[in-house]
Amino acid sequence: MDTVFGVKYDGGVVIAADQGNARSILMYQRNLDKVVPLSSHSAVGVSGPNADLVNFSEYIQKNIALYELSNDGMKLSTHAQANFMRGELAAALRRGPYQVNVLLGGYDESTESSSLYFLDYLASLQKVNYGCQGYASSF
Repeated sequence: MDTVFGVKYDGGVVIAADQGNARSILMYQRNLDKVVPLSSHSAVGVSGPNADLVNFSEYIQKNIALYELSNDGMKLSTHAQANFMRGELAAALRRGPYQVNVLLGGYDESTESSSLYFLDYLASLQKVNYGCQGYASSF
């Protein structure tokens, strides 16, 4: 129930999430996609309330695609994507925060390395080798 796992290895990153959308004892949906591709080599796993989860992940996905279109196909590195997401979460804190916790993973072709980033709803950003967000992060 509302859990995202991520593990980094030498050749890439694995991100896994449950597909349930629940509140208290009610299960609203059993097929919510919480892992969203951002580019050909990166994806984000998001946990949190359904409205914020969908809103934030689509907003980030579309803005990264817009950046690529506006800059002659130049792709953002995973590090740049993480900093963009952190900036958006920090700006949202002052007007109406997104209640989302994020694991961003990707592979950078230029450096030939993989990376995994842990972001929480307070806009803290940390590069990690493995991470968990949601209810399972307490265990």
